[in-house]
Amino acid sequence: MAGLRASNAIRQLTMRTMRPAVTPVFRLAVKCYTPQEPKFVQIWNARSFHAGQESLEDQSAGQVHFRESKTPHPLLAKPHQLGNAELSISLNHIWSEEEIQDRLGNLYQHRPKTFSDKIMHRIMWGLYRAFNWVTGFKPVNTPVRAVEWRLIVLESFAGVPGFMAAMFRHFRCLRTLQRDHGWIHTLLEEAENERMHLLVCMKMFKAGFVTRLLVMGAQVFMTPFLAAIYVVNPGAVHRFVGYLEETACLTYANIIHQVETKGTPLNEAWAHLRAPGLAKAYWKLSEDAMWIDALKCMFADESNHRDVNHTFATMNSDDPNPFVTKHRADAAMAWRLDSQGLSADVGCHKTLEVKKNE
Repeated sequence: MAGLRASNAIRQLTMRTMRPAVTPVFRLAVKCYTPQEPKFVQIWNARSFHAGQESLEDQSAGQVHFRESKTPHPLLAKPHQLGNAELSISLNHIWSEEEIQDRLGNLYQHRPKTFSDKIMHRIMWGLYRAFNWVTGFKPVNTPVRAVEWRLIVLESFAGVPGFMAAMFRHFRCLRTLQRDHGWIHTLLEEAENERMHLLVCMKMFKAGFVTRLLVMGAQVFMTPFLAAIYVVNPGAVHRFVGYLEETACLTYANIIHQVETKGTPLNEAWAHLRAPGLAKAYWKLSEDAMWIDALKCMFADESNHRDVNHTFATMNSDDPNPFVTKHRADAAMAWRLDSQGLSADVGCHKTLEVKKNE
């Protein structure tokens, strides 16, 4: 009995001794705790998007494309970030006046040889004739509005095959645990180049309701069609894109001819227009570059896509990409022009022209 009483006394003494020390710590913990937002909400709120903040009417050459970032690439793998950290668009081939004139004088068209070539050729040219009828495009005295919405629809669709092919090759590499041999970069560069064409066109004119319907319809119907063929026969899709780029070259060559021909509707509407700032930055054009100079650069890009896809159509899927060296040379040229303050000679008939300070 005495032992039980002693035990109870010790227990009570212990509780009295510990209570003053434990209670303040517990209260302090409760007081310091404040409910916080979930982690994903904090990350989302911390992100800063700038893609939709810049107006299409802004004509400045120093574009901030997509998300603004002042931080250079950690591996310095993007040479253009050394000279201008704000211009975060991919590097494109910088065309010279001589190169453009040479391509304008040689509108190459591939002659179908295999059965799949003939099928793709007939499908493409059937779509081309239907597209001419829908847009009201004609080779002589083309209405300006017909050219405007034709370019928007053309460039919005032309950016689909390259990205789709890059996606399939990317999945193929992951699935087979094998290399891509450099194709993905060229295909993505083609897709972004076509998208830049679209953005440059949107700087000059607007897309109406019917144009937007055509853009969505082209993606909805043609993307599954090309994807299904690419799974079975990738070369056939590249041949189709080669034929598509042939029609684009014909379209741009005709537009350039009409803009430079006095008395045509396109000459009266477009001959005096300045090139938008985005075009000057992308193709390294001079400050006094005209809209016709940007059209010539877009034509040259389309002729390059024509040659690339006709080449890919003749290659096996595991062949090395022959255009890797060209991409490196393009990057070096773009970086040199940007770092030295030079511009391309398109429209000014000089080898290189020092950019004028505004």
